[in-house]
Amino acid sequence: MSSSATADAASPAEAVAVAAAACPGVVRLATGFPVEVATYLPGRRVHGVRLGDGVVEVHIVALTGEVLPDVAEEVRRAVATVVPGHTVDVFVDDLATDPPDAATTAPERSGAAHPYA
Repeated sequence: MSSSATADAASPAEAVAVAAAACPGVVRLATGFPVEVATYLPGRRVHGVRLGDGVVEVHIVALTGEVLPDVAEEVRRAVATVVPGHTVDVFVDDLATDPPDAATTAPERSGAAHPYA
């Protein structure tokens, strides 16, 4: 398999990450704890997204005060437009008090900047 075929096969994970991160109430995608949740691409990772056979897992950090089932449903709908026909499971791994704009400039707990924050 060529490297471009590998990149093309993994690109839905990046589209899922962008769609989920753009939803109201989502501060950023979560990296998972204690086990990392990510899709591995050549030279990088898409944190918070795991693709499987017909199933997509999306792990998020939601804004405190949001109605979590509503946020999860919004993420589910947004991701379903990117990967139609897949079951979309949304996990709220954490809550944040800072709105998304402030969180995008903050480093993650590990000290590394998140690529889809």
